[in-house]
Amino acid sequence: MSFFGAKSSPMLGLDISSTAVKLLELQETGGSGQYRVESYAVEPMPSNAVVDQNIADVELVGSAIESVVKSSGTKLKQAAVAVSGSAVITKIITMPASLSDSEMESQIELEADQYIPYPLDEVNTDFEVLGVNEKNAELVDVLLAASRSENVEDRVAALDYAGITPKVVDVEAYAMENAFTLLADQLPNQGIEQTIAIADIGSSTTTLSVLHDGKIIPDYPHGSAMLNNR
Repeated sequence: MSFFGAKSSPMLGLDISSTAVKLLELQETGGSGQYRVESYAVEPMPSNAVVDQNIADVELVGSAIESVVKSSGTKLKQAAVAVSGSAVITKIITMPASLSDSEMESQIELEADQYIPYPLDEVNTDFEVLGVNEKNAELVDVLLAASRSENVEDRVAALDYAGITPKVVDVEAYAMENAFTLLADQLPNQGIEQTIAIADIGSSTTTLSVLHDGKIIPDYPHGSAMLNNR
């Protein structure tokens, strides 16, 4: 299971935190770029199920997911989840623009040990082409993401326990960026040439993400900063 999975089919958004599982299902209305909430639910999480943003008990988390799906009334059986930014290494690298996706994947696999400080058999990696490099049109900027395999596999296992198919395992900061695009039309100039700060206030941590032109600013670690709430 990799990050940045295909997002073409309808799916649930599941937020797994240390205190609760939150579910959201959106439906586009009339192809107009506007969305309505189809279903939403929150299920409290046992205090020992998620520790330091890592799943400590797959069955407890799976049971909470099962309950939140049931209480929401949704009919969807596919979902997207995210891994905490603190558990993910992200780096923007450059690759030749002439490479096909398969060639780029092979090349990144060969060079990944230059960027990832863990044995490659202990991590899940994925990449996404961001666009042509500003300084060299023959290169493209590529976002490389890596996380220890258990961070991904535990989330997949918890969804499987609840009878939900995991279609996307994203990175929280970039999931926030994707969600921002749904609101960009409401901003002056659709957010273009603007710097926007988004505060995600949770029960134990607050994450501040900084975006410019609708994209996470890469000069910040993960494009965001995390603070412990007191």
